[in-house]
Amino acid sequence: MLPPERARSYRLVFGLAALYNLGFGAWAVLRPGSFFDLFRMEPPRYPEVWQCLGMVVGLYGLLYAHAARRMESARPIILVGLLGKILGPIGWLATGLPPRTLPLVVFNDIVWWLPFLLFLLEGTRLGERVRGAAPLVCAATNALAFLALALGLRHGTEIAPLADRIAFVEGHPLLWRAGWCVWMAAAISLLGFYAWWGCRVPGRASVAAFLVATAGLCCDLAAESLFVGWLPRDFERIQDAGTFLTGGMANGLYTVSGILLTLATPNLRAGLRAWAWLAWGSGIFMSVFAFAGSPTGTAVSATALFLLFCPWVVVAGRALR
Repeated sequence: MLPPERARSYRLVFGLAALYNLGFGAWAVLRPGSFFDLFRMEPPRYPEVWQCLGMVVGLYGLLYAHAARRMESARPIILVGLLGKILGPIGWLATGLPPRTLPLVVFNDIVWWLPFLLFLLEGTRLGERVRGAAPLVCAATNALAFLALALGLRHGTEIAPLADRIAFVEGHPLLWRAGWCVWMAAAISLLGFYAWWGCRVPGRASVAAFLVATAGLCCDLAAESLFVGWLPRDFERIQDAGTFLTGGMANGLYTVSGILLTLATPNLRAGLRAWAWLAWGSGIFMSVFAFAGSPTGTAVSATALFLLFCPWVVVAGRALR
């Protein structure tokens, strides 16, 4: 029998998977050419094949909806779904699709790996260890992402002149893409930590916090997919959109989620609570500066945020156990 808090989290995830699959399936069936227009690809000679794929994806949505309602019989559905989501990126790599189609595998496949796997590992020691590692993994991946930005990626950000940014991205494509893939992992680990934290919070506040953070994750992964797949094409417009999505929207939503969880955690010690408020304050300033188009302000507030947040996650993770 699943603990009620974890069961609630899985229901949310499977419900979101159902909505995503139904939406993607409807899009592919009703507008088969729009995906190829969006990613500037040659349209298929037989769009009916793409529509058929959309129909299959949509039918999976019905299965995920069943899994959300009847978790006692969900294991075979989630196992098949996970296998499909592992094979999806392999097929993407094998077919040599252009990097700008990265959002297809990020949103269709990769973001679902961890929750699907954790559900399948329920009741095992390995599952308990993976869940228990959520704070450390979140702190480590976010610290690594910040170091990647500070030591390498910053040369391609708005802090540098436009010509230097373009030259850096063109001259170091593997470093640039690998660095933003680390940021994707950091974003997913942050949502995992919020879900872990939410399971220790009484009431419904954790649901609101999880949904807010999920919206932030969507913004974050969309921005980082743009950075990985589209730059240096149309550099200024793409980078401005990405910064708005990740530095402004995603960071702001993550901050709101953290505030909700902090307010809903009655047993958080006074020192940890004050430390958290300093981190959330830095997050608010980072979003404000990102929306205002201030690279210096964004960089300074982001530095403060990560220096405060990463060690706080480790300490708070021990306290919340």
